[in-house]
Amino acid sequence: MNDLLLKNAVIYDGSGGPWYRGDVAIRAGIISEIGTLTPGCASETIDLEGRVLCPGFVDVHSHSDFSAFLVNDVDGKITQGVTTEVVSNCGLAMTPSVPERAGLLQEYMRPYLPEGVSLPHECGSLEEMMDRIDSSGYVTDLAFHVAHGPLRIAALGFDNRKASPAELELMKGLLAREMESGAVGLSSGLIYPPGCFADTDELVELCRVAAAYGGIYATHMRSESGDTLNAVAEAIDIGRRSGCAVHISHHKIMEQLEGLSEKTLGMMETARKEGIDVTCDVYPYTAGSTMIGALLPPWVNEGGAARLVARVADPACRKRIAEDMKKEIPGWDNFSRASGLANILIFTAEKDKTLEGRTIGASAADRGQDPLDALFDIIVSEQANCTVAIFSQSESDNRRIIAHPLSMIGSDSHPASTKGIYASRRSHPRAFGTFPRVLGKYVREDHVIPLETAIWKMTGFPARRFGLSDRGLIKKGLIADLVAFDPQTIRDCADFTRTNAPSKGIAFVWKRGKVIVRDNVSVAPPSGKCIRRKNSC
Repeated sequence: MNDLLLKNAVIYDGSGGPWYRGDVAIRAGIISEIGTLTPGCASETIDLEGRVLCPGFVDVHSHSDFSAFLVNDVDGKITQGVTTEVVSNCGLAMTPSVPERAGLLQEYMRPYLPEGVSLPHECGSLEEMMDRIDSSGYVTDLAFHVAHGPLRIAALGFDNRKASPAELELMKGLLAREMESGAVGLSSGLIYPPGCFADTDELVELCRVAAAYGGIYATHMRSESGDTLNAVAEAIDIGRRSGCAVHISHHKIMEQLEGLSEKTLGMMETARKEGIDVTCDVYPYTAGSTMIGALLPPWVNEGGAARLVARVADPACRKRIAEDMKKEIPGWDNFSRASGLANILIFTAEKDKTLEGRTIGASAADRGQDPLDALFDIIVSEQANCTVAIFSQSESDNRRIIAHPLSMIGSDSHPASTKGIYASRRSHPRAFGTFPRVLGKYVREDHVIPLETAIWKMTGFPARRFGLSDRGLIKKGLIADLVAFDPQTIRDCADFTRTNAPSKGIAFVWKRGKVIVRDNVSVAPPSGKCIRRKNSC
């Protein structure tokens, strides 16, 4: 006897193929039968009345691990149909750490943690972190990268220099240990310190370790602005030299470079013809988000947040920073030039909450200051613990990337919720709206991609890419993580004013055959776990 029968579904199975009508039965959290089934074959039957039934969405680029060890009931992802997340992206993560530099890692991650939450110092390894998360459960299943930032902090802190052979061996050893614990790959954030201080050779050596375990190299490239072509070339070269599969994170093109995605996507296509396995992900918004220190030249960030703040507070250093921010410095994405400093929005501030939701230009006007001076004063008063939103991306390129066969969908979002500690914390609207926005805007309204392709990019494709072989398809024997939605009404509701607004149109979300979302509302306690992928080493 099955536990649950889902009747009268329009099934999009996650393979990218055409839909078909049918029923799906579930037993012990696993898909047990697919076809035309009788109600008597299950203890419970739900009539989906012609709604779309598809696999649970796999968010291929997430930062939910920032607080998963402590806050487990955030509902931003699950209410939009996400049941699995690939986390520790952009070189940012809570592990690994070593005792002598645990304070530096805490400082590094401070802007991403909710007020009053600290890193658990007892979690020095990914294995320990996953055990801690599993002890309380999480709302989704989490698959982890090993983040390059903590590796480099463990070996040489925030020093802006080439790693010594001994330091490189330490990083490689830590990476191998974390891969053995079940990580899916290595991530880098090459615009952030300390990642921006690493050279290509260092990344190649680390990727050789990840490749030996069947892992992927997921990179926030060294540039997403004026030097984008060279950044894509570097990512591909790392794959060529290391033998590691390459995944370009949140691929985007700035407005002033509109049309450049024709070249970047062409570079990926050419690389694949050469045998280099490269893909990318994209989010359906033209505004990104990052920490406020990323608005400053890389040298200002050397040594960590405390030294950054000290430099900004020093009049002589401040003058030099101001001069550099007028320039294009090789290897640095100057966001203030790309979008206009006055237009950058402050998302979160730790001390002065009146800053949140306002542009740097508006805050400068309040203070009777130039926007640059206001930025400097905000960094000092907030001790650099702010995140910002930057409106600068080309919509036409975004559409081209979304439609391309090598792209999949990722939110690039932080934890967000309508309840608990995150209820009053502002977030990028993608934290609540990414997947419904693709289905509502880019499928139904704008016809950028057909529905079966969108679902493939959200389910089967990312699951296959990251070796998650037990999910991503509606197939007998796979985990019964499923979503039922109305394709005519599904839409995102969150925006930059109401950032934590749940989406509409999702009737049910099942996690291992149990209803956890009904009518866009979370209705069950967290049941997700960490994924310990079996490596191939």
